[in-house]
Amino acid sequence: MRIIRFLFLLLITCQCAFATDTELAEIMSSLTPGQKTFFYQYAVLRTYAAPGEAERFWLQHAKETGNITREQGALLAQELLVNTNLEYAVKQPSRLQALRGVFTASRLLTGLAALAGAVAIVLLLKRYWDAILQALIRYFSPLFRRLFSPRMLTWELLLLSIVSIWLGPRIGDTVVRTIIIHAALFVGWAQLTAILTRRYQIHDYTNAVRYSLRHESKPLEAFLHVSVPDLLTTAAVAWLINACPDKWYPYELIIPLMTAIFTLPPLRTIEAPLSRILFPFSHYSIRAKDQRVAAYVVISLAAWVVMLLLPVQAAPTLLMLTGFLILAFLMLSIEDVTRCGIRNYSWMQILTVAFILGVILAGSQTGSLPVTWTGMGGLILYILIRYWELPKLMGWWKWKNREAWGLLGMALLVWGIALLIRHNPSWFIFTHQ
Repeated sequence: MRIIRFLFLLLITCQCAFATDTELAEIMSSLTPGQKTFFYQYAVLRTYAAPGEAERFWLQHAKETGNITREQGALLAQELLVNTNLEYAVKQPSRLQALRGVFTASRLLTGLAALAGAVAIVLLLKRYWDAILQALIRYFSPLFRRLFSPRMLTWELLLLSIVSIWLGPRIGDTVVRTIIIHAALFVGWAQLTAILTRRYQIHDYTNAVRYSLRHESKPLEAFLHVSVPDLLTTAAVAWLINACPDKWYPYELIIPLMTAIFTLPPLRTIEAPLSRILFPFSHYSIRAKDQRVAAYVVISLAAWVVMLLLPVQAAPTLLMLTGFLILAFLMLSIEDVTRCGIRNYSWMQILTVAFILGVILAGSQTGSLPVTWTGMGGLILYILIRYWELPKLMGWWKWKNREAWGLLGMALLVWGIALLIRHNPSWFIFTHQ
């Protein structure tokens, strides 16, 4: 009987605490900027000044508190003090502020120019690489036939890319540093692939990589042609994470790493059984490429679980892998994409929802808000995809010539989700105590 009373008392206490938190959250969301400033100043006086100073300050500005009690005001003030960052705001234009804005815009444009320049250099190299090689061979072969033969030129470019990666972090200018390092990574990967495939023209060794990913080559050849260059590129990116001050290399690490893992010989031999996890029911219309993608998703899912269990987590890499997996599950859950049969389709819906909920839970347990937000975004996308797909799949109606009504319905659906979040915020608070 005492246990029952204790549990009943605990339940009442939890409900009261939740009601208090909800009331304070509503008050917090309705505070004006002036009231927030008052409560922040009140919290500073309570914390760093004598108690009498804080009391006098409260009485002097009692009109600004409205119907907020002293106890509520103390809790709101403490919350604002803990979670407020003071920022420098411009109230009166001046020459100093104008120069500060110019320098800020210059830094933003510098970063944008660096990334755009790196992408442009890579695309230009891919497009004109054969012509550049042919021109070099044509003009320098008479004098340096050995030095500039296709094989020797490949080794020389590989050495040049290694030196560029090694010395790149020492370059002070962000634009030049980013362009040189990314171009060196691409050239290094290309030359490694050319050396291991023994094909020295870019279209030849890219075709070899494509054949390996399509299972048109032997597992050992796929390992040499794809995994080894990607693993070495992954090692270079991992070294740049520690050696270079730029923050985007941890997000780029997952791309060559997962490509290398996909073509490992042990995994190539079990791709068919792995694809059965996502498509357990046989169906005549399941294509080979869909089975390969399903196997890649299962491998990526296993890597995601391993990264979660590691004692030290690489947050950017985990975030990129999470985004890739959510997009992959969403694509495979669309019937028009896979055409895998109704039983496999139903099973994919269960797996997709389970994974997205697992992402949200994992983000809340690890304290990673970006992972949690990624899972919430994936859940909203899943709802919207089903909104457009289910009426057609169930034979209720087709969206042809009804796109305007469909968009209106989608707008109402999104509005309903927003209202649900607004009126039930506690359902969407994922914190790890």
